[in-house]
Amino acid sequence: MKKAIIYIRVSTDEQADKGYSLKHQEEYLIKYCEIQSIQVVDIFREDYSAKTFNRPEFNRLLKKLKDKKLKADLIIFSKWDRFSRNAPDAYAMIKTLHGFGIEPQAIEQPLDMGVPENKIMLAFYLAAPEVENDRRALNVIMGMRRAKKEGRWMSTAPRGYDNKTDEFGRKYIAPNKYAPIIKWAFEKLATGCYSIEDLRRQCGEQGFNFKKSTFYEIFKNHAYYGKILISAYKNEEEQLVQGNHEAIISEELFQKVQEALKPKRFKHAYNICLRPEIPLRGFLNCPQCGKKLSGSGSTGNSGIKHYYYHCSRGCKERVRANDLNMAFIDYLNTLKFSDNIKDVYHEILIQNFKQRELKKSINSEQLEGEINKLKARLVRAQQMMLDDQLAVNDYKEIKYMLEQKSEQLKKNQQVIHEQEINYRSYFRKEFNALSKLGAIFMKSNVNQQQQLVRLLIERNIKYEKMKPFSIELKKFILKMID
Repeated sequence: MKKAIIYIRVSTDEQADKGYSLKHQEEYLIKYCEIQSIQVVDIFREDYSAKTFNRPEFNRLLKKLKDKKLKADLIIFSKWDRFSRNAPDAYAMIKTLHGFGIEPQAIEQPLDMGVPENKIMLAFYLAAPEVENDRRALNVIMGMRRAKKEGRWMSTAPRGYDNKTDEFGRKYIAPNKYAPIIKWAFEKLATGCYSIEDLRRQCGEQGFNFKKSTFYEIFKNHAYYGKILISAYKNEEEQLVQGNHEAIISEELFQKVQEALKPKRFKHAYNICLRPEIPLRGFLNCPQCGKKLSGSGSTGNSGIKHYYYHCSRGCKERVRANDLNMAFIDYLNTLKFSDNIKDVYHEILIQNFKQRELKKSINSEQLEGEINKLKARLVRAQQMMLDDQLAVNDYKEIKYMLEQKSEQLKKNQQVIHEQEINYRSYFRKEFNALSKLGAIFMKSNVNQQQQLVRLLIERNIKYEKMKPFSIELKKFILKMID
């Protein structure tokens, strides 16, 4: 009597689409073995794709054969696509099974492998499922590309957005509570005064955490200004299309950030310093070798820790951090900003606040329009339910979703109304700060201190003992001081 291993496989999509089931296959194969007087030595049930042979149950089957814990003459399955959907892999596995003295057989597509012509039929049986898989994959690819061309986002929402479903079951993405932080990060990076790591840390302080590897990619994502990137495919070139989702930033801001990301804008990049005692670390050059000075603390005999700026290139350059910090503050206090810029600065602020007020008014009107649209949809849904054109449960789901969206829009509208700013008091505060940079520096935390230094200096400070600071200020700063 021949001995056989029964192998049953089904994947979730096949079970849903074609009605395959493990139980049905098992009953069918066992009955076949009884009729053919074949002894069943083991049964392996697989719920896994047949694109490769890297399947849990099939691997367990092979291990038993290798360990000689299982002996059989046949491995039986219903059809060849239960065995494999990849022709090259299938031929290799058939050869492996022959090495164990086992003949694979599909009872609904039987083949006598001793007849050479049957290998043609085997090739057809194995290739047909693979062709079906390739066609299905191609249909998915083309369907997704078609949807993208229509402006629909077809994957997991980027950070700052949430995946949503409208009342008609269509997927879309919408800004979430973190969208303002994304916009803030773009605006800061566009100034050229912030490093990627600095912004990543500050986003984390606002409760929006990113990994280093993913934060940079945010600033390259076209979705944030309302576009969708469609990659090149065959004869189609890469293209950008207008998305159906709401933009978080403007295209102009996105392009400014792309300029800021170019290496030339960061040729004088500075190290991030986390010690408040040495805020100038990374901004000072060694007077001997010209390289950047580092900084660290040293505990003396008294047990008190003192901080120093020093060269890490082998030079003996070493200076007390507190002395150098105070010298820098004294230098900041010498910067006197010209009164001639006051009127210009004032006018810029007025225009800025006018634009904000106009934008606030436009946004408020747009939100009011969206709220009214949602109300109209709810009325239509209610009428359809009363006319028996819509089930009560479906109406309740639609009503709940529309009310949630309406509530969120009202909250957004409330936030806009609360953003009242007195530009005159803002102007006095900011302009007075320009005349007290030394005091501002002393009161700021280390991150703010380093941001101020980046804003002021064109390149690293040439420090030399017993001499005043030699600082090359940025051109726009030079134009503002006497």
